[in-house]
Amino acid sequence: MEYQSGSSLEELAAFVAVVEANGFTAAARTLRARKATLSLRVQSLEARLGVSLLVRTTRTLRLTHEGRAYLEHAQRALGAARDADAVVELAKSKPTGLLRITMPASLAGALFEGVVVPYLARYPEVSVQLDTSLRTIDLVREGYDLGLRVGALAGSSLVARRLGSCTGGYYASPRYLEHRGTPKRPEDLDRHATIIVPRGDRPMEWAFVAGSKRRSLVVSPRLSVSSFELAARAAVAGAGVLRSPRYFVAPYLATNQLVPVLRDWTPPSVKVHAVFPPGGVLVPKTRLFVDAVAAWFTRNDDDV
Repeated sequence: MEYQSGSSLEELAAFVAVVEANGFTAAARTLRARKATLSLRVQSLEARLGVSLLVRTTRTLRLTHEGRAYLEHAQRALGAARDADAVVELAKSKPTGLLRITMPASLAGALFEGVVVPYLARYPEVSVQLDTSLRTIDLVREGYDLGLRVGALAGSSLVARRLGSCTGGYYASPRYLEHRGTPKRPEDLDRHATIIVPRGDRPMEWAFVAGSKRRSLVVSPRLSVSSFELAARAAVAGAGVLRSPRYFVAPYLATNQLVPVLRDWTPPSVKVHAVFPPGGVLVPKTRLFVDAVAAWFTRNDDDV
């Protein structure tokens, strides 16, 4: 038997209302519907099922054996539908539930204390699952609410909102530069120690842009570490030249523990976007997190 989802819920509701009100007239008053409409819906339900659910007389209404068996399941189905509606209404009214987010590890490191932790504190009914894997997550197929992407967006059906820009550069400590000299061109790095935060097993390439000139250099690092926080500390200690988002080195630049190098070859800033699956208005848990990230970029515009 084919299930006709468009009409079945209305038929179930009519059947249950008639039984619980003990008549079509009373059910019509309760639902503020026409008695004839309810009668047609119950008849349609019986025709679809191929059995009689009610025995009607001019004075009484009683359930058949099949009707009693069907009533219990129909009431549970309507209850589940009402519960589903209630869950959605609650999610629309305030942030609640699980928020699944994916973003690059470097961006997560920058946002963690300034956005993620305050968000959890402010909205105690939301749980966050944060993915920082190297692969690009398929938001729709894998059930993620939100992705933060750095750089150019690939064409897709995802909805995007620009949040800000991420700047970066090449940095070293004055002590290191005094000992090893200051690189003037990308190829000078062949004679320098470098510090990297690797992305998977691929060789690390650093990009350089000076006007219309573009170069890339495969780096053979002296030191590889798992986070930009550690890499910045290593650079401060004189371990070598570091390429990093500006946010992680900003405190050390302010105290002159690190200084920029290769400024004429530093690539321009890249855009950061929030992307999310298409369809409808964002629920509060997602919208409020995106707003918090956008506000963070506004506050940290010079450091990101």
